[in-house]
Amino acid sequence: MITKEKAFPNREKLLLVIYEMSSNQKSTLKYEDFAVKAFKEYPEFQLRGYPEYPDTEHITKRLYDLRKEGLIKLHNKFITLTEKGKTHAKQLIKARSGISRKPSQKLSRDILSEINRIKNTDAFQLFSTDKKDQIVDTDLFAYLGTTVKTERTDFRARIKTIQDVIDSIKGKDEYKIINELYNYLFERFKHIIKEKLSIGYPRRKHE
Repeated sequence: MITKEKAFPNREKLLLVIYEMSSNQKSTLKYEDFAVKAFKEYPEFQLRGYPEYPDTEHITKRLYDLRKEGLIKLHNKFITLTEKGKTHAKQLIKARSGISRKPSQKLSRDILSEINRIKNTDAFQLFSTDKKDQIVDTDLFAYLGTTVKTERTDFRARIKTIQDVIDSIKGKDEYKIINELYNYLFERFKHIIKEKLSIGYPRRKHE
C-alpha cells in the first residue's frame, strides 16, 4: 500500500503507483488496471462531480508528462517503467521516508546502463577511433536508443534522457568524449533530428 504524500506532484504520485504495480505484477501494465489503482490510492484523481469515477483525462495528461521525461513508455494503452523511471521512483520513496537525498558520487544504475549502452554503439566506437566519417544515420538512431519509426514524443524523451546522463557525469572520465560525440551527432544529423522533432534541435555547450 502506498502511503499518501500530498507534497508530491500528481505526476510523481502516478509514477509511484506504476512502480508499485510493476514490482508486484508484470512489467507491462494495462492502462485500465493502472487508472483504477491510481484512483484507489489517490482519490484526488476523481472525476469532478462524479467522485466514484477516476478522471482518466487528467491521469492521461500526467502520464504523458512522465513519458516526455523518459520515465515511462506508453503505447496502445500499455505502460512500461524505464530504468530512469525506476531510479526516480526509488528516490521519491526515500524522500517520502525522510531519508536524506544528499548528492552521491556513485552513479545510479540507470545512468551506468545508459553509459554502457552508448559505449557499445557503432557511433561511439567509430568516433573514439577517429573514424567518425563512417558514422551513418542509422548509427544516430542506435545511439539514441530509437529507430526511424520512433514516435516524436519518445524520440524527444530519449534525447532528454541522454542529456541527463551527460549532465550527471560531468567531472567523470567519460564526460569529454561522450559530450563531444553528442555534439558531433546533433550537428551532423541536425536535419534528421529537426524533421523528427518538427522544431529546432537541442544543442549542448562545448565544455
